[in-house]
This record gives sequence, structure tokens and C-alpha cells, in this order.
Amino acid sequence: MLKRTLLVAASLAGVLLCGSVVLFARNGPSSSSSPSTQTQQPIMKQPSFATPTIPCGNSPKSVFYGVAGHIEHRGAYRMSDYALQIQQLRDLGVTMYAQDVSSEETAHQVAAFAKQAQKACIGVLALVTPFEQEKRRDEQDTYEHGYALGKIAGRTLKGLVTYYQVGNEYDNWTILGDDRSGMSPSDYDNARFQKARGSILGLIKGIRETNPDAKILLTSFSWLHFGFVDMLFAGTQPDGSKGHPIPHWDITAWHWYSNMGSILAAGDKKINVLERLRDSYGKPIWITEYGVRPTHADPGAYLVSKDALEGFVTTAKTYGVQNVTLYELYDDEKYGGDGNYGVIHDDGKTRKPRFDVVRDFIKANPMP
Repeated sequence: MLKRTLLVAASLAGVLLCGSVVLFARNGPSSSSSPSTQTQQPIMKQPSFATPTIPCGNSPKSVFYGVAGHIEHRGAYRMSDYALQIQQLRDLGVTMYAQDVSSEETAHQVAAFAKQAQKACIGVLALVTPFEQEKRRDEQDTYEHGYALGKIAGRTLKGLVTYYQVGNEYDNWTILGDDRSGMSPSDYDNARFQKARGSILGLIKGIRETNPDAKILLTSFSWLHFGFVDMLFAGTQPDGSKGHPIPHWDITAWHWYSNMGSILAAGDKKINVLERLRDSYGKPIWITEYGVRPTHADPGAYLVSKDALEGFVTTAKTYGVQNVTLYELYDDEKYGGDGNYGVIHDDGKTRKPRFDVVRDFIKANPMP
């Protein structure tokens, strides 16, 4: 539900490799494309997934606890040097730091951070999202831009970053109005969905070409927006047509915020979102944003409640939840960001009471 405002409107013009105009014919999307040659396998309930880790000397670290940041933005993320941010991450008890990558410049920024963070046993989740996909011409256009950025991200971050989320909340700019639940394919605009699919396919292709060891997280969704993922999984689209290219991903990403209630009993129908994700797609789940709205009466209590950290920890094994990433490290409303969601104020130094609450919870609940 949270729509991230990218402050760096870096154009990808001039980045597209010569020959990219034929990517559509070789690998890209088409309304008349044949179905993917990789058939979908029957989904078994409660599949067993290998526990992911990041290297840390002779003792690999869990990736379960993370926090989001925006190094590519201005404000506190530029005022605080990397050493300070790394120390704050270690004090909080997290081992993963989610970072936007929307251009070649930001890819190099994240690479520089990742090199320094590796030494402190902190990993990076790259949120690879081309700028303003909804404004691109068509699916061909979004595919080419996604492919170009994917190659940049994979090449620049190879050896430093294993986990790449392709896109961010594409469901929110393709859905037809706020009154739609997002559970049905008909809840989405057909043309916008095609653009989103093109971007996703291009990003995955570009990342995997330059970094074959990459683990792909499907563009994060939120609330009950299963209809979007169902179409990607089946090769269909909102107009009911079939046989479209199917993106293949390793991890399903989701977002959840305090105004959404319980992720295990969401909406009027009390839908168990984690169960639905596990049983429909048969992949591990990462909650790449969970957070408390700035107007919440008791933010710290919510963040460690059964609707947030306590619930994720308790049900992680049942549903295959491998990572929960808190949104976010610093407040950023003053600098044009999403709002004051941080555990640290926008001076980049002063910790809020919720910092200690989350830190104490993580310390008391180590996860594999």
C-alpha cells in the first residue's frame, strides 16, 4: 500500500544497449507469445525451503530481520555516513538492509555500501525499480528499460548482493480504483498490467544474464492483491487472454502495514494472506516492508505485536517466511519521502523509543 516516491529521477536514456530493440523478439513480451516452456508444478502445502544466510566469516548469518533505507535519497541517508548506518543496523539487530536501485549511479552507491557492510556481516536486498514505468509507451518499452537496468544492477552488484526484488508495488498503479480488492484479474487495467509485466520480465532477464547466482523476489505486493500475481503465475492478463510470458521468481515478496489489520485474517472474509501465498505459488515469502503508520497511537507496541513481529516469528516456519524488513531506518518526510516511518529521527542520529522496543524483541527472538 505504501507508494514509494523516488527522489532520484535518473533517466535511463543512453543506458539501453545497442540491439535492445530486438530484445522483444528474442526474449521479451508479446500479446501473441506462446506459453512459457517451463510448466508449473503442483503446489504442495507447507513446502520445505532451505534457510537462506549471508556470509559472515566462518559463521553465516540469518537474513530474517531487516530494515529498509534509501541511500539514493537525500536527507538523513546522505547526512549519515555508511559507518554510522552500519553501526545503527548492528545495534538494532538486523542483518539485511533493503536499498533502492533505479539507475547506474544508485547501483554504484549501493555497491559501495555493500562492500563496507559485508565486513560487518550486513547484507543488502536490492530493490531494482526503473523510474516511472507507468509512463512508458508500452510493454516493449518497459521491457527494454527493465532489461537495461537489470543488467546494470546484476553486473554492478555481483559478488556483493544475492537478493534482488524486481519492481515495487506495481499492483498499486495498475489496479482500477481504491474500491477494488485486487483479488480478481478484472480489478486491474489491462494496458498498465502489460507494462508492469514487461518491466518485470526485463528486470529478471537482465539481472540473471549478468548475475546467474541472483535470487529473484517478485515485485512486492500488498493487501489482498493476489489477482496480479495469479495472472503472472498463469500467463494470463486482465482481458482474459492466455499464453503470455511467465516470469519465474524465487521468492514471493509482500508488504503489510498497521492499518491492514492481521495478515492471518485480513479483510471482511478474514483471509490468511500468508497461507494463500504459500499454497498458490509454492515459494518462500519475504515481507519486504512491514511498518506502522505515523498516526498510530503506540508505534512500538504495534511493531512487536501479533500483527507484526510476534506474528511473523510465530508463523515463520508454517508459512515459509524467511525475512521481515521494517520500514524504515530514518524519518524522511522533511526531505520529500514517504513520511515519518523511521525508528530514527530525520537527523540520522536520534533514536525513537520504538528503536529500543524492536531491538529488544530481536535480541529475545533470534531466528535461523
